[in-house]
Amino acid sequence: MDVYLRHEDTVTAGDDGEEGCVLTIIWWAIAILLASSQAQSALVVRISDLQYSPTPPNPIRTFGTVTSVSPLRLTDGTNQVVVTGVAARVGDFLIVEGDYAGGVLAVTQAPGKAALYAAPAMTEMVYVPPGSFQMGNNGSEPFTFGNELPRHEVYLSGYWLGRCEVTRGEYRQFIAGGGYGNPACWSSAGWNWRLSQGRTEPRYWAAQQDWDYPLDDGEGGFTQTDEHPVVGVVYYEAEAYCSWAGGALPTEAQWEKAARWTGSHSNVFPWGDTWEAEFCNNFWDSNPAGGGLQASQTAPAGSYPGGASPFGCLDMAGNVWEWCRDWYGETYYSASPAVDPQGPATGAFRVIRGGGWDDYSLVSRCAYRFGSLPPAYPWNSHGGFRLARPGW
Repeated sequence: MDVYLRHEDTVTAGDDGEEGCVLTIIWWAIAILLASSQAQSALVVRISDLQYSPTPPNPIRTFGTVTSVSPLRLTDGTNQVVVTGVAARVGDFLIVEGDYAGGVLAVTQAPGKAALYAAPAMTEMVYVPPGSFQMGNNGSEPFTFGNELPRHEVYLSGYWLGRCEVTRGEYRQFIAGGGYGNPACWSSAGWNWRLSQGRTEPRYWAAQQDWDYPLDDGEGGFTQTDEHPVVGVVYYEAEAYCSWAGGALPTEAQWEKAARWTGSHSNVFPWGDTWEAEFCNNFWDSNPAGGGLQASQTAPAGSYPGGASPFGCLDMAGNVWEWCRDWYGETYYSASPAVDPQGPATGAFRVIRGGGWDDYSLVSRCAYRFGSLPPAYPWNSHGGFRLARPGW
């Protein structure tokens, strides 16, 4: 086993005159683990040690977190290295092997891809196993719109989905961690939108909000905590967070399967086929978490456990509308692929699902679908999202 280490980091801790304890950061343990996990043909090297001369002989193996994708850079928390020959997302943790020269590590390991270890999601995720489900409306629901037809069978690969909507606390970490200001996390259209608007945070980011009519009249209102879902996010802001968090927005099909599929039946609502106002944050529920009857506010994520979907996802009806990855197509269901549909190739609107805090049964159905412009705030204080990740 070959492990290439130049020095050992130490940290001294202690206060009030007490004897400090020396904590050794055991980089060599990580190196041994990496070395033992694959064939013993490459030296295991920490990124920070590549600054010394002479550099170790090739090939080498190193590891770190992706900080940018073009070019792809890895960091060990102190130094960075440019890596070629592999694709990843900001926030991913990679183990790479290849030839190092001139500040660049060219990945050579077969089959030309790095071992990928996505950083743990900040939000609790539920796993939706691969399989088929019935998507859309067959005309037997209490309400039916043409864009929900026809009901059709769709097969989806396994994936992970946030148990709850992304919260303000989770989005705060995205902002504080530099993701909101990092173009690597954004699509080009999203980054251009952010620059044109001069945005540094989502709309309605202030903790104190008043969404009663008339707005901001000094009466009513509520305080958003870090447990409340983030709202007022445009599609681009949701997309950027998901990229930073090592995932993506769910496709429309992923969202709907997690919301309603029991294994043999597609529920009208996440909890079943009968409307229950107390099972979600809507205009007619009396749960104090959502402000009570006819209140104009969100509720902390997961405040309505009775409304859980068959997979255990919460708040998939009411609370906030949720962005999906797909372009919206009015008649897309008539031509949708049977396996892992991704939505139309292009469009003007992105899909939003689930209903919001001042909605009612019609739009809280799992089959209800709508679209909104990517740079638009869907109904202002109503728009949020949840994180999806592939099943790997």
